[in-house]
Amino acid sequence: MGRIVITVARQHGSGGRLIGKRLAELLNIPYYDKELIFFTAKKTGFAEDFVKEVEEKQNVSLLYSLYNATNTQSVYDQAQTAQFNVIRELAAKGSCVIVGRAADCILREDPDCVRVFIHAPLEERIRRATEEYKEDMGGNAEKTLQKKDKARATFYNVYSTYNWGDTRNYHLTLDSSIGIEKSAEVIKAYVEAREGK
Repeated sequence: MGRIVITVARQHGSGGRLIGKRLAELLNIPYYDKELIFFTAKKTGFAEDFVKEVEEKQNVSLLYSLYNATNTQSVYDQAQTAQFNVIRELAAKGSCVIVGRAADCILREDPDCVRVFIHAPLEERIRRATEEYKEDMGGNAEKTLQKKDKARATFYNVYSTYNWGDTRNYHLTLDSSIGIEKSAEVIKAYVEAREGK
């Protein structure tokens, strides 16, 4: 198999991170998720907590956008630009799996990039978030999941001409309710079939 970069976007609780990690193991290639925070912090000198905060608190108001268009890059923008550069550098090094962080947009022009979106029924996502991730979902699990997905969509939509979760942006969308292992195997089969074309 030649160089292949697989980006995994996912709904919260769908198991996308676990699927990405298992897929990397099956293909015997590097896996990048939270490691991107460390690499970005090392590259910029920013604290890891700050880089994580930048990811979680994307400001997309019109006034903010207009302000940034007329001024030098804020430290938030500098951190985000650095993380995008880290993603490009890691992808350029060779095959890998990258989870989240709008990597599919950043690497959109890369012909060796396979863009995947993982989703699952609400009940399955709630079960995984509470039982496997041990998250406190508060009094309204559905609302909590919607809030987390909205934050991902907001971040993504700043950097893409497509909306987060829009099937036109991905080579493969997958309902992960078939399980982590089977989902990883389906993606692996797709990648291998694509390589054989």
